Order: sequence, then C-alpha cells, then structure tokens
Amino acid sequence: MSEIPFEYYGGIEGGASNTKFALVRSDGKILSKSDGGGTNQFLIGMDECLKRIESLVKEGLKNAGLPMDTKLEGLGLSLSGGDSKSVQEEIIDIVKKNYSTLTHHTYVGSDTMSALATALPQGGVVLIAGTGSNCQLINTDGTTANCGGWGHKIGDESSACWISFRAIKILYNHEDRFVICKQDVNVVKSIIFKYFQMENLHGILSHLYSTFDKAKFSRLCKELATAGLEQGDPLCCEIFKEAGFLLGQHICAISSKVNQDLKMRDGGLPIVCVGSVFKSWKLLEPGFVECMSSRAAETGIREVTLFSLTNDASVGAAALGAKAAGKILPLDYSSNANIFFTAKF
Repeated sequence: MSEIPFEYYGGIEGGASNTKFALVRSDGKILSKSDGGGTNQFLIGMDECLKRIESLVKEGLKNAGLPMDTKLEGLGLSLSGGDSKSVQEEIIDIVKKNYSTLTHHTYVGSDTMSALATALPQGGVVLIAGTGSNCQLINTDGTTANCGGWGHKIGDESSACWISFRAIKILYNHEDRFVICKQDVNVVKSIIFKYFQMENLHGILSHLYSTFDKAKFSRLCKELATAGLEQGDPLCCEIFKEAGFLLGQHICAISSKVNQDLKMRDGGLPIVCVGSVFKSWKLLEPGFVECMSSRAAETGIREVTLFSLTNDASVGAAALGAKAAGKILPLDYSSNANIFFTAKF
C-alpha cells in the first residue's frame, strides 16, 4: 500500500518592521522557519510586499530541503495592513496572476489573525503592541470586532512608536514650558539625545520629517523601557503606565461585542498579547489594571487571562492557509502559548 504524500502549508506573520515565515507539513510538523523585513504594503508598496513574501517562501522551502518548485497547498498571509477586504481581495488576485506557482490556496487577513490561530483556535482577543498596535476580537461563532490598527499618524496607542513619540512630546512640551512635566525629564532627555545623536533640541527635526523611519523611532522605546525597569525612572514609568491604561482601553472598546461565553470562560476573557512592548509588562500592568477595574461594571469583563506566544504566529498563519484549502492542521496548541498574567476586577 503506497503512502499518502504530504502536503505543505506556509504561514506569514507580517509586521511593519519584520516578517516571519513557517513551513508546516500536513501532519503538523514544522519543517522550517525564516524571517525578513516588514511586509506592510501601505509602507513599502504591494509589489515589494509580495516579492518579500515569495522570497521568504523560497527560503523556507530551501531550509526544509524541499525542491524550490514545490507548490504549497495553502499559504496564510497575516499582514499588518491586511485588515481591509479590498486589500485582501487584491492580494489574492495578484498571487493568482503573478505568483501562481507559489500556492494553490491563499488566505489574507490582518496581523492579529495568526496570533489567535496559533494560541486560541476557539476564539478570543488578540492585543498587539509592537511597532504598531491593534486589538482584534474573534468570537466562537465567528463574529469579530476591532479597535485600532490605524497607524502611527492617527493611532497606534500603546505601541513602541507611540511610547517613543509620547516621551519626545513630553520633553519638548516641557522644554518649551508649554506643559511643565511633573516628573524630572533629565533621564528621558539624555536617552533621546544619545539615541538620535543630537546636540540640541533642533536635532530631532530631520528624524521627524526628512529622514523619518518608523522602525527607528520604535526602537527608542527599548531604551525608555530599560530606564524604567532598571533605574525606576519616574517619567519612563509614568509613560508606560499610560500605555498600559490605553491597552486596557482597547479591550474596553470591543467589550460590547464580546460574546458571553468568552467572558465566562475559565480564567475569564482570553487575550493573546503580541509584540515587544509586552516585554515591559511590569511597567504596563498598573495602568492596564486601573483601566479594566474602573470599567468592569460597564464592560462586564470581570476576569482576564493574558497569554504570550511560545511559538511564532506564522505557525497559526499556516493553519489559516490550510483552512483556506479546506484542511485542518493538527497543531499542538498546548505548546504554543503560556499564561503570564491573570486578574479579577
């Protein structure tokens, strides 16, 4: 009796700054992983976005020792900037026309979808705070709700980019005596001047405008977090507390759309937290708890459990690619996420 040949599925977790790819066999075995630059098509354009995706798929096939002309049965694209139905349809159409040898079936969704598919296939909330921020609810009946994801110019509250801008804004308001900061600004000032190699306040202007780089601004957040975590700098701690409060506000914003079965699940509302900002949870926690506690009666959310991924969200994206092909990947979900915080309000 001949063996049934394996099928192969790919998953892309695409952010504004970096992208991860996972190649998964139809028996659930992860064959390879690779990573590359950002794939937000609003930042780099659709052509470059898809070229980067194709390159990551080819690299993944090579790393797995598979022929480079292997055609995936399904490819899941969970992309920053992939929320819009029109964008999703456009990407699927271009893949069919210009990348027809890449995959038989394609799924396209936002960068929140892969995280949930990795950790909570029975529904829940994904809260992203990385370069950007976003909040996505998927109920067990398939209904959804969203808050955020609008980018750094009008949104991205609590993201690394937002935290960096917030620190800069506080400093410049204080130096102008426009809004006097209650905390000492010297540590934050030193961090900003050193990071951007500035000699005076005017040095920030070129970074803000002529040579603006969102990823570079986001990396400033790490320096601010270090000052808060290791030095206990009051201003850094206050900025992260504010970010934590706004993360809670994202959850409150979608609370009316959360089905009762999710709110009443053991451990309360399950929330998958994705992004480097959550590495500073100790600084975020006071603000998050303050927000959720103050609005518990209004939202009906009396308990939450926060998960961090222990496997790349690109694995969940591969599961979404399989779903687009009408298949289910037998993933080991118990090894994909850990609980890092629980609270009752």
